[in-house]
Amino acid sequence: MSILQTPRIHFKGQISWDPIVTNNYKRFYDENTSQTVMTPTETMQQFRQSAIESVKTGAGGGNWNPHGTHRVQFFNTAVSSVDLGKGPVTTDKLVGAPAKLSAMLIDLEPYGACTSQLFFDGISFGIDGGCRVAAPCNQRFTARYINFQRNAQGIIAGVASVNWQTSFSKHGLQIDVHKSDALAALHHALQDSDAQGIVVSFNAYCTVYFDDPSLATAGASATTAQFQALRDKLTKGGFQPNPARSQVVGTIGVWRKDEPMHEPGDRALLPVDNDKAFVAAAHARQGKGIMTVDLSNSVSETGMDLTKQDLGTLQLFLTGKADAIASINYDKYDRKAYEAGAGIVTFDISKVNPVDIENGQLELHSSKYGLLLQESVLRLIPHTPNLYLDQGPAGNVKFTLYSRGKPLHQVSDITLFQLSASGGQVTGTQNLKTDAQGVLNVTASATKGTVYAYLPVPAKSAPPPTQGLDTQTNTYAYVRVRQADSNIAAMAPTWDNVYKYVLINWNAMAPCMDNWLDLANPAQVHQYASILHRLTAPAAFETYLFMPVTRDMTAGQRSLLYKFLDKPLTALTAAEQADLAEKAPAVALKAVQVAEAADTEEAALPHFAQLSRSLRNPNNE
Repeated sequence: MSILQTPRIHFKGQISWDPIVTNNYKRFYDENTSQTVMTPTETMQQFRQSAIESVKTGAGGGNWNPHGTHRVQFFNTAVSSVDLGKGPVTTDKLVGAPAKLSAMLIDLEPYGACTSQLFFDGISFGIDGGCRVAAPCNQRFTARYINFQRNAQGIIAGVASVNWQTSFSKHGLQIDVHKSDALAALHHALQDSDAQGIVVSFNAYCTVYFDDPSLATAGASATTAQFQALRDKLTKGGFQPNPARSQVVGTIGVWRKDEPMHEPGDRALLPVDNDKAFVAAAHARQGKGIMTVDLSNSVSETGMDLTKQDLGTLQLFLTGKADAIASINYDKYDRKAYEAGAGIVTFDISKVNPVDIENGQLELHSSKYGLLLQESVLRLIPHTPNLYLDQGPAGNVKFTLYSRGKPLHQVSDITLFQLSASGGQVTGTQNLKTDAQGVLNVTASATKGTVYAYLPVPAKSAPPPTQGLDTQTNTYAYVRVRQADSNIAAMAPTWDNVYKYVLINWNAMAPCMDNWLDLANPAQVHQYASILHRLTAPAAFETYLFMPVTRDMTAGQRSLLYKFLDKPLTALTAAEQADLAEKAPAVALKAVQVAEAADTEEAALPHFAQLSRSLRNPNNE
């Protein structure tokens, strides 16, 4: 991750999150079949009303956004400083330039919090006609190293922070230098033989819900009142999205050869058991006389005023050595420093033999609380962290083995655990080997509609994880197999079939679609045939406007939809012709009493799997 080298460009601000969260609940959505869960007699409007009824509180909150759009945007976000090797400065011409990102937040596995992705078309920092860096999307942003202990005062997912990262190749990258020294340095660095493009990484933290930061400390009654107010608005009708927002700090750097696109590949310092303090995972890179460490996701805030926890002096050690090799004081990682340098700190290691550091095992200590982080020397990083497959031929998942932040080109023993969708249960174990290049190739089964995860451990016959998938210590890849639905593909392309087996899934789950297209109106659907073809085509999967936004349309559903869209109007039945002539009548909203029985969860989910799912579904509904 070359944000730990210079030149680098920092930005800060806020980001909005507007996901539909109804599909986080098993009683509303089946992630194995990719189907909205509706009873045989339930109408689309009744389903929507059921989602509104689920906006209630309990241990942590309920469905906080049934009218979401999945949209994500930077706002009040701009370049905050640049670092050309002497620390962050704010005098560069690029400083103050806006950061622009519009994306769609989608979870491969919507019941939990471990598979979030941002689908987008491009990103830019700067303004047209001025100094600017802009790039089209090469790969979606991926969430990794979720820190569930970042903010003890937060509500819902406000307790957590997460690192987001993706990379952009030189092809299509636009750098307009003008008078920016930072952009000139970035352009020059991209001429290096190992430079592939740029990497953009940002940390989102201190999430606010209901546009009310005071809920973090106001108590349960205040949160209950906000849920009730939202439910009242939704019941009265109209479109009522309820986005959340987070603080953001981020960095742009050079993406170099052999570095992962979507998550850090540098030396990984992972949390150890410490009853006195928790610090989340960090990544380090050794330079000439310096060790640069990314603490953007590591040190907690003490409250919503964003004051950083004072851990005293932070010290770097080598395992087994009595003396620290370097240290920094609190003023190097407090709020001011954190926002100035996006959490990146530098340790002076000029007095230590660099070979000892290259071959050693790093540790981060606190003068107050002792050992906080210890390096995990070997890491297996996936090439595709979230893989979608259609039922049929097996797919392929690849991991590359890294040692102290560099690819390890040798054959190595690996234990590969396959986990349930929750990450809580081991469902299979394989003893495998990497190839001579350090790449592990895994055959991913696609025999049925399902979701599962792979967790690789660089050792032979390693013991299984005792607490499920731990986002702070484990690397992992998820696979979602969309069932074939060949029976749906074989159906006659009548409007009744298309609506019942395809469109009602979107229409019920996503009221936001009403603002663009009435999916219950055959006339409108047929009129938009060319657009629907383009937006639902598999080739458009990575784009911002892909439909359905949740990326869960099966091959059978697509086949039936296309046969209907491609059918000439003259070939429609008399009943369908009547539907085309007149808009389908709207059904009045009716309150629906929904059973409160909890879904059947896997028995005794281990801690980390429970924690992940509690952020999405606190009441186990």
